[in-house]
Amino acid sequence: MALSVVKPPAALPEPRRRARRCGPVLETVRVELELVTPVLGGAAVPRTIDDVDVVRVPSIRGQLRFWWRALNVQRYVSAKKLYEEESALFGRAADEKGGRSPVELRVHVQTRGEVDDDEVRLSDSKKHGPATPGAYALFPARSQADGTPMAPRRKPGTRFTLEVRAPKERLEELRRVLRAWILFGGYGSRTRRGLGALTVTGADKASWLPEEASLAEFERLFGRDVFARETVPAELAQTPRLAGASLLVGKALSAAELGFEGRVTTDAERAWLTALHWLRDFRQGTNTGAREPGAGNRPSISNWPEADKIRLLTGKTTSHKPRYGEDPAWPRTGFGLPIVGQFQKKARDGGTYDEPGPFELTWKDGEGLHNRLASPLIVKAMPLANGKFVPIALWLARAWPPGGQVVLRMGGQEKPGSAAPFDTLPGRGDRALFDPLTAKTLRAAFLDWLVSEKKATRIVG
Repeated sequence: MALSVVKPPAALPEPRRRARRCGPVLETVRVELELVTPVLGGAAVPRTIDDVDVVRVPSIRGQLRFWWRALNVQRYVSAKKLYEEESALFGRAADEKGGRSPVELRVHVQTRGEVDDDEVRLSDSKKHGPATPGAYALFPARSQADGTPMAPRRKPGTRFTLEVRAPKERLEELRRVLRAWILFGGYGSRTRRGLGALTVTGADKASWLPEEASLAEFERLFGRDVFARETVPAELAQTPRLAGASLLVGKALSAAELGFEGRVTTDAERAWLTALHWLRDFRQGTNTGAREPGAGNRPSISNWPEADKIRLLTGKTTSHKPRYGEDPAWPRTGFGLPIVGQFQKKARDGGTYDEPGPFELTWKDGEGLHNRLASPLIVKAMPLANGKFVPIALWLARAWPPGGQVVLRMGGQEKPGSAAPFDTLPGRGDRALFDPLTAKTLRAAFLDWLVSEKKATRIVG
């Protein structure tokens, strides 16, 4: 008996829309988007990219939830009320009252960015090749000494249409959330460091993007001043928000100025790398005062207090005499936790330095130790309606955890005497060796430095 071959359809049929009888009137908003900086992650499995579900709806929904809170947290009197409203809009685990979100998201991918499976190189090497543009953001993708392989990324260029179908009365609210995500967020992981940045490619750019980075343009797009400082209840003060945030904008450097002439070609990448290098230079630039060049066979010396504090706490002071005092201070933890690191022990002449072992800076409160505290700072390329991009630094408003303290862990144990409050700059009785650390807070130190040293313009805050 002959078997007939059934050919697959040229395209999958459109899924049937589910509707609740007597439910609200639903409308759809569509926006055409492009990913303009490398994408790290975004798949269901960490350190991977999805070749089938290239842009995943669950990942976008998570981003939209974050930006909905950032736009609206000040409207609520308690965490309970905030959660109830967020889950009513974006969904929750089902119970006897339901839980399904009335907001439907659909993604139509037109173009896929190429997969980048090259090793991430932090610096130029004659043996391994030139440094990877954006390595300061991409370093978690590197292969690890424990055998963890390099994580692939997706290069810029993925184009897709996002459809949002929701009750008519919530659609304008969702438009504002989408705008915040497009302007200040991204897709995948490390979006706070500019990965997975977006722009609008459709003819309706002006309805989504600002003509310029100005407060007036943001008010036009959002219908109000979303940065206006507002009081929030104490139990919501730790929620990152735009109300009370600071926003600075700069001018993108050329590829040659960035050190990537002939390798960085798009306006979006130049703006991203400019903003990313702001943070890199502030934290560890030898040309900014954050570090001093090494003398002889020694590596360069940090002018931040953390390294000296670790040496003092571990008694490793013979190889490098500390220039800071004993009181613990961990100012760079204000950029996000944990910080995991190790000291350079190998000298260029083949010798070794008597330095502390691997360490981790994390935090604790009355409930115990915690592993993570996301950075309030976003550095990225922000899209404009004319197709250009500008580098921005957005410092979201957020209180430190009440009673929280930064602590040093070594060998899996908290180091006695290492606890210090957040935002200790640089330490009681210490003289700041990096001038910005004379500020009252890390936020003020970084943003004032951007204005004075990088000639950034303060839009708000």
